[in-house]
Amino acid sequence: MRRLLVVLLALVISSLATAQSNRGAELDKAVEETKAAYLALKQAEQRRDEGITPGPGDRLGSAAGGTRPSEQYLGRQVQLEQEVELARKRYEAAQKRWNDLK
Repeated sequence: MRRLLVVLLALVISSLATAQSNRGAELDKAVEETKAAYLALKQAEQRRDEGITPGPGDRLGSAAGGTRPSEQYLGRQVQLEQEVELARKRYEAAQKRWNDLK
């Protein structure tokens, strides 16, 4: 009986050590993913901010003598904003995973 108890205790300790090791690896992975997602978000925000300034052909003349943004320019703004939003969601999900593992 005593021998069985010692064997079971050793199995439990071994199992806990393995789980702790796996948790540490998962936490390291979550930290790296959070860092990568943060950098991707910052890059997407920078592309969006740089894309605000109209380039050649991004403004069209109007009949009243003014200008208006071209469809190409407006479409690019929507795309850049969507990229920022996707990057933000990825970053928030990575942060949540990291916080859940802490």
